[in-house]
Amino acid sequence: MTRTFAGRVTATVEAGVAEVCLARPDRHNGLDWAMIDGLLEAQRWLAGLERLRVLVLRGEGESFCAGLDMASILADPKRQPTLLEAGEDGRNPVQRLALGWRDAGVPVIAALQGHVYGGGLQIALGADLRLVHPEASLALLEIDWGIIPDMGISVSGAGLRPDVLRELAWTGRRVRGEEAVSLGLATRLAERPAEAAAELAADIAARSPRAVAAFDTLLRRAPGLDERARLALEARLQGELLGGEEQREAVAARLAGRAPRFS
Repeated sequence: MTRTFAGRVTATVEAGVAEVCLARPDRHNGLDWAMIDGLLEAQRWLAGLERLRVLVLRGEGESFCAGLDMASILADPKRQPTLLEAGEDGRNPVQRLALGWRDAGVPVIAALQGHVYGGGLQIALGADLRLVHPEASLALLEIDWGIIPDMGISVSGAGLRPDVLRELAWTGRRVRGEEAVSLGLATRLAERPAEAAAELAADIAARSPRAVAAFDTLLRRAPGLDERARLALEARLQGELLGGEEQREAVAARLAGRAPRFS
């Protein structure tokens, strides 16, 4: 099943894995108004799908995303204020560009190559896992325009070292893939990020969906809890898995030496 959104974004779903592709390669997938609309439409569509297991974000062509296409954005001054208008969920449209993929309720993997700048890097930080080409170039370039990173980075960057984020946001310094991994901006290197992301997505999709979701819940909720509450949450989530249908199937498949079958 394949859908196209605003002529800028394609989404393909197969075997529980959704692949979302930014498709403006001639401009390094820069975020013009059509790209913004297409990404938000794709998010809403994916959030309504059933039996989705994993989501992969990638860019067509040389780059993942070079960030905002300022010429396009500035060409429509009447629309600009809408980018910062929060909806009922407390997020504005640019924050949804990075954080809205979580609404699908599944792991999100970003495949990064070429330019990963500004809003492109912030979208990538909204993913759970980031596979990056060694020669990719990552940067928060908002400072060059006299603004700050504001696409939900206070949420997506919460697990990163604040000194690293400060340096990148204050200087716009570009980092290559290997340094990005060492700084925590990326998960690991991959010579072919899109292929590696697809393989990783297939691996995760083959695992117990409830167990995958439970561990994600644990990591997201634990930071706001004290130690006692963290341990209680951990035990509760495990207790909800033990003896369940998916856990029984995982055990049976393991003992039988076959692949598990999860509905």
